[in-house]
Amino acid sequence: MTARIRFNPDDTADQPAPVPDAYLGVWRRTRLETPTLLDTRSQVLWLQTPRWHADLRIPADRPDFSGVNSLAHCDDAQLAWLATQQGFCGVTQVDGDRCIWHRQMDFQPASGSRDIGRMAFDGERVTETGIEADYLENWARLPESRGGTAALELLVEAGELPACPAWLFVAGDCFIYVRARPHPLPTVQRHSVVDLAGLVAEVRPSRAQLLDWLNMEISFGYLNGPAPGRIEHSTLPFREGQRFMRPRTLQRHGHQLAVEGDNARRWMILDWRLGPSL
Repeated sequence: MTARIRFNPDDTADQPAPVPDAYLGVWRRTRLETPTLLDTRSQVLWLQTPRWHADLRIPADRPDFSGVNSLAHCDDAQLAWLATQQGFCGVTQVDGDRCIWHRQMDFQPASGSRDIGRMAFDGERVTETGIEADYLENWARLPESRGGTAALELLVEAGELPACPAWLFVAGDCFIYVRARPHPLPTVQRHSVVDLAGLVAEVRPSRAQLLDWLNMEISFGYLNGPAPGRIEHSTLPFREGQRFMRPRTLQRHGHQLAVEGDNARRWMILDWRLGPSL
């Protein structure tokens, strides 16, 4: 499994430095340019708290998943498409106009390269230019994401330790939930494997193994509005429309703990710039 990034919330020297306030919120990508690609249609969302980030990237050409209520109900073409999605979470480091996203959990196999860009902010927009890769991305901040932020790691669910690591990130009225896959992706030594689709082609997993590899959830939604607490976009399409949490049920208990509802889920606080509840 990807190495867990830990720090002691009580030890400020142990914490990564917070990013500038200009970064905070949820950013929707409006344009990606590379030497071989122009993309203005993919659904790409980046949520940033003072120290943590979460990112969800759903390609524009998603097939129809109507009637599918689990990965097991997907056909081969649907499973192949799911492997093209991207998303990750981890700690953000800013040095001047340079930003590095240290990925703690990634939907795609680790590439061995750094995710680092030069950032130019213009109010509610930012242009990101690749430093170690040739790309340009334009981002616009969602107005609903203005406000307090939080980053939480799941400790207990329904009285049990979670089966997989999971995190909840909040910015204003927006949230992104990240749950790791049950088992880590296998490591291969071939340089030809650069993404999950390539890993599938190289390893040729059984259907059961493939379902396990694809069983990583990154979901985005709004805490309030027409569908409060419901998932709008997800790496698991059948999760869309389902309720993730009820608004105003997560309460802070002391410095390190947040408890949801009737103690169904307990979270360790990594970042918290909110009132006593959300």
